[in-house]
Formats: sequence, C-alpha cells, structure tokens
Amino acid sequence: MTKSQFLQSLETELKSRRLPDAGEILEEYEQHFAFKLADGYTEQEIARNLGIPFEIAAQFDPQSPKREAPGGRAAIIAGLCLASVPAAGFFLLLAGWGIIVACSSLVSLAVAACLLGGISPWGLIPAMPGGIAAVYGIAMTALSILSASGCVYFTALFRQLVLACVRCFKNAASTGPFLPPLPVVPRFSPKTKRVLRRTALLSLCVFAAFIVLGMALSMMESGSLGFWHAWGWFESGI
Repeated sequence: MTKSQFLQSLETELKSRRLPDAGEILEEYEQHFAFKLADGYTEQEIARNLGIPFEIAAQFDPQSPKREAPGGRAAIIAGLCLASVPAAGFFLLLAGWGIIVACSSLVSLAVAACLLGGISPWGLIPAMPGGIAAVYGIAMTALSILSASGCVYFTALFRQLVLACVRCFKNAASTGPFLPPLPVVPRFSPKTKRVLRRTALLSLCVFAAFIVLGMALSMMESGSLGFWHAWGWFESGI
C-alpha cells in the first residue's frame, strides 16, 4: 500500500465513524510518513508497519472497546513514573549543555567586539597590536556564529526529543487510541538545512583560517614563537 492509498483509506474510515478530529489524526500520520521517508524507508514499508487503516480508525471511535493495558494499568503507570526520573535528569543535562552553548556564543561575540573595538574591560583582553587584535576579533565573531548555529540545531533537537518522549509516555499509559511515535531527529525544511549547514561550515573555516593567521602574525610581530610571553600576557600587573 502506498502513502496516498493508506491515507485515503484511513480518511475514509475516520469519516465513516464521524470523528470530529479526523483532520488532525490524518495530519499526524502524514507527518509520520514524511519523517520515515526522509529516513530512507519506502512507502510500502511505512504503511505495513503502521497497520491496517480500519483498525487504526477503530481506536479513535468512542464506541469501540478500549484496549486493555497488558500487566495492569497501575503497573504501567508505576513503571512510567520510575522511567520519568532518569528521563528528567537526561533532559536537565541536555538543557544545561544548551545553555552552555548559548553562553559561549554570547561570550565569543563580546570578546570579538572588544578586540575589534580595542576595548579591554577590567584588563581582561591582553594587549596586542591593533591589526592582530582585529584578526582575532574576526575569528571570535566566526566562533560566535558557529556556536549560534549549533545552538539553533540543538534547540530543535531538544524540542523534538521532548515531544517524542511525551508521545511515547502517552501511548504507553493510554488504554485508548494512540498516535504513531515521533522521530527524535528534528526535521528542517531543505532551505533551512542548507542555510544551517553553509553557515556552520563557513564560520568554521573563517574561524580556523583567522586563528592560524592571527598566530602567524603574532609570531612575526613579536619575533618569538611564544608571542604571549614576549608581550607579557601572563606577567603580574598586566
């Protein structure tokens, strides 16, 4: 059964039962096809794994008998509660990492502004010739953009993981209808994918190139491989 055949059959079954949320159910299954097709599955494989449209529509019919939870509903609820503890810890760690990435982007941008503007608040930016500082400033700007790109993807990934986990828990706890599982990988439009990929690659190349250029110029300007020592960056009082 192809995607169009499956969705058409499911739509017919849902409408025959006069379900008020038939459109939302169809949209969920259509999105499931889109996700699985992007992962390389064929339409026939996806339709076969989803099941028979008649049985799927019957789950959403209030007049149909509800499925019994194997092992008892109380045991399933208890198991889900236990599983939610490590899941919550996992998501807290992910959220913490996302905050770190976002902060690194902001800090890199602030350092870049100081280097490009010749500013050293509280003496935190070490002294160096203006031209070399500008080179390092461009490198830090690229690093900030690279971190921001990673933060965008990570935010989408975190959101998708949360939605997939919630869907999984709902399906496991429910004795009524359940929707297909959500993928854990975020889905971007082709244009957004290209923009993110190109931005990350370009900013990485610019960062690497200007860091190397800055170090080479620093060595030539100071006349020493250890230019940080020649300029007294780590001496007391600097």
